[in-house]
Amino acid sequence: MQRLVFQRKSMIDWQEAPDPKINGLNQAVVKPIAIARCDLDLPIIHSKTLFRPPFAIGHEFIAEIVEVSEDMQNVFPLGTKVAVSFQVSCGHCLMCNSGISNSCETVPLTSGFGMPPGANHFGGALADLVHIPYASQMLLKVPQGIDPISIASLSDNISEVWKLAGKYLSRIKSGSALVVGGEASSIGLYTALFLHQTKQVSVLYIDTDRSRIDFAESLGIPVSWNDKFPKSAGRFNLVCDASASIEGWNLATRSLAAHGILTSASIFWTNKLSIPYLEFYNIGVEVQIGRVDSKESMPEILKYIETGEFTPGRIVTQTADFANAKEAWMEPSIKLVVTNN
Repeated sequence: MQRLVFQRKSMIDWQEAPDPKINGLNQAVVKPIAIARCDLDLPIIHSKTLFRPPFAIGHEFIAEIVEVSEDMQNVFPLGTKVAVSFQVSCGHCLMCNSGISNSCETVPLTSGFGMPPGANHFGGALADLVHIPYASQMLLKVPQGIDPISIASLSDNISEVWKLAGKYLSRIKSGSALVVGGEASSIGLYTALFLHQTKQVSVLYIDTDRSRIDFAESLGIPVSWNDKFPKSAGRFNLVCDASASIEGWNLATRSLAAHGILTSASIFWTNKLSIPYLEFYNIGVEVQIGRVDSKESMPEILKYIETGEFTPGRIVTQTADFANAKEAWMEPSIKLVVTNN
């Protein structure tokens, strides 16, 4: 089979690899049919992260069951469409049983598709076929009637919506939310759209990129454009940071109401990021920073998609077929989805 591999800075290419095989129980081989580019993928390829090549790429995907182990035949019939958790987890260790499968104890920490260390063993989603080691844990059936393209990012960038905002809706009902847009471009827009469409809080999307502001405004989301982030945007009960910039982070930390909640999808490749500690102490602040819980978040946000309350497909700005994936993957866009039908 073929798969796309990050070869060196700003270069990806096709590579031949052995076809995956079933070699035990609770396994599946799937064919990716809709593969989304994560907001982190281009920074990875352009060597703006700590990940170093070579490794297979792609981790957000919807797939079709091609083969399963005998024990999974009645669970996942051939042809079943599934969303695949990009984080590899066993489903039976202490962490998995505690609902923290992103820290599964059976595999090395942060194991997953499309990024080290997991990509060196499990591969990536931009491939003809992918082996799923813990099928019952990692696969979620896609409800009929949902376009795979619209939820190709379900396992990561769309699940970030649950981490940043969805899980807090009941706590801040009738309150206010600020989404700070930026380099995590689709995450910020997914989150702002979710908050706008669910209508349980008032939302403001702020960004320094005019094209993203225009795009958000076309979706009906209230926006604020600034050529550079101000010190504060006001006082909000929930602030969701997707800026991946120090300036955006500083704005987010200084825009919280008393007893506000700060959530962040930004990754800063340092241990020396400051917060206004005394201000947080005085007003009482809750901070949520960390990797998304892919397996746990997918079904939660899918409920809103299945009812039509949230339509993430509106954030998809570019599609390409599998044969053109190499070229399309390198072209900037808010949300690219590669299809393989």
